[in-house]
Amino acid sequence: MVHADVEGLRAATTRTVRPEDCATQWGNDGLEVLSTPAILGHTERLCAEAMAPYLEPGEMSVGVQVEMHHRAPAPVGGKVDYRITAPAVDRRTEFGFEVRDEADNVICNGTHLRAVVAVDRFLERYGLPRPAPADGAAAPAPAPGER
Repeated sequence: MVHADVEGLRAATTRTVRPEDCATQWGNDGLEVLSTPAILGHTERLCAEAMAPYLEPGEMSVGVQVEMHHRAPAPVGGKVDYRITAPAVDRRTEFGFEVRDEADNVICNGTHLRAVVAVDRFLERYGLPRPAPADGAAAPAPAPGER
C-alpha cells in the first residue's frame, strides 16, 4: 500500500434507482424500491474506488465488515446520493457512509470496513482461480508451483 498522508478521505456519487436495484430482485414482490443488497453493492464499489489510488500494483481492497441501517424507501427512478468518509487510509480502513434521497432524507447509513490484500496470495490461500484480464485475453498461466 502506498503510504500517503491522507486525512479525511471523502467520495460521493449520485445514482438513479433502476429496476435491477429493487427489492423485487430479492424476493420482495411488489416493492419497487431500492434494496438493501443494492445499497451495499454500490457503497462497496464507491469505497473500493476511493481506496484504489493508494494501492500498490497487485493489491486490492476487500470488504470485511458492514453495519447498516436501512431507514426509508427510495422508489425506482428516484435519485440517491451515496457519500462515504474515512478518517484515514490504511491497510484496514473504516468508512462511514450515508445514502440520501432527493429531498435529503437519510435512506441508509452505517459503516464499512475494507482490508488491503495481495491478490496473488489471497487467491492462492483460498484456492481461487485467477480472474481473466479485463481486456478479454486469456488469464496468464500460473507460475511453477502455483495452483
